[in-house]
Amino acid sequence: MTVVRVLGTIGKTVIALGLIILLFGIFQLWGTGVIEARAQQDLDDDFSDLLEASSVWEPAPPPPVAAVPTGTADPTATPEPIETPRSADDPDPSPPSPSPTPTAEPAGEPQPPPTPHPEWLAMLYRDQGSAIARIQIPRIGLDKTVVEGVRVGDLRKGPGHYPATAMLGQEGNAAIAGHRTTYGAPFGEIDELLPGDEIIITTIQGEFIYRVLEQGEGFGHLIVPPTAVEVLDQDFPVHPNRLTLTACHPKGSARQRIIVVGELVGEPAPTYPRPGQQQQSALQLADENVDGVESSNQTITPTPAPEPAAEATTPTPEPEPADETATSTPEPEPTDEATTPTPASTPTADPTPETEEDEEETAAAAAASPTADSFGEGLDGDSDGLIPAVLWGLAALAIWFSALFAGHRWRKLPAYALSTVPFLIVLFMAFWHIDRALPSY
Repeated sequence: MTVVRVLGTIGKTVIALGLIILLFGIFQLWGTGVIEARAQQDLDDDFSDLLEASSVWEPAPPPPVAAVPTGTADPTATPEPIETPRSADDPDPSPPSPSPTPTAEPAGEPQPPPTPHPEWLAMLYRDQGSAIARIQIPRIGLDKTVVEGVRVGDLRKGPGHYPATAMLGQEGNAAIAGHRTTYGAPFGEIDELLPGDEIIITTIQGEFIYRVLEQGEGFGHLIVPPTAVEVLDQDFPVHPNRLTLTACHPKGSARQRIIVVGELVGEPAPTYPRPGQQQQSALQLADENVDGVESSNQTITPTPAPEPAAEATTPTPEPEPADETATSTPEPEPTDEATTPTPASTPTADPTPETEEDEEETAAAAAASPTADSFGEGLDGDSDGLIPAVLWGLAALAIWFSALFAGHRWRKLPAYALSTVPFLIVLFMAFWHIDRALPSY
């Protein structure tokens, strides 16, 4: 009888564990889809309100490029000599007289985009978990709202934008992550994309079209290991304005990553500094001041300042008479040669501050522009969910054994009926945190 009871208990335990695993599979395949669908409804409403509100603060387009009229003389250009007609009997012709030549029409310098309103800038760079764009891929019938961030909670709402990459539609490599099996599987069919397929992105800056690039042998995707985060870099010499889609591969596994790369069609949207990069702007402003000092020193080179001129030409107290003497007679040429290197030696006398400032600028730029070092915990799994998963699992077991104990001491049906609802709620929370801790696909 003891052996029979032990075997019976083991059999019931195995059946219970099988039911729990089955429920967890149902939760991942269908339950997560319901959660994502409800989150997408909220994101759709949020993004629609965002488009409407951003139109009020939309910045003006950048000013047109100012063209320089043709035929203007370049004061720095060397004049070309023009020969005067002379007779054959003239033994000593006069030297040709120079005349200014008109320069070609130079291209005007592009003007920086106007500074947008802070309210509009806050709508462009939103906090993680907020709707920022809409992605549409006609080939696979995808139409989802993109959320900012690639954390576990972000990708449960839909495709997520990597905050460390360029903003969608702007210059650089903008990257989006998404699931292929769970939570609506927004990227479930991206392996069917072919070179030339369109990926349409809509932000508050407008609509942008990316075309899928070929990855060899006619495929529109490539497979990389989960450590190949270099696909998220920003310094691609070819196709620099691109969109990178990332997901787990194969379906139901996080062993590899599938990558789809699209090239932006047309010009990118203007790039504005993020609100968190104000400190970097201040450092750049200081560097611009230093550059201004260096440029002023270089400007002094052809016309020496009073102090260097006084050191180089001791007999003359003022630099203007020295210049007049230099233009009237050729004797002061050694004086000009002595004054010329004086300002040139000024910036080379203290190279250490410039080096330190360059290092500070590089460090500040690196701190203000983070680079992605992983594909995000939304695809890798969040280890912080292990402890809550264990605790909720223990709570579910406690309710289970309490129901069994109450059924033996009291009545089975009333005890099981009263324990069902609390058990399912606690079990759902355990599934929620288990899914958070595991690599999501």
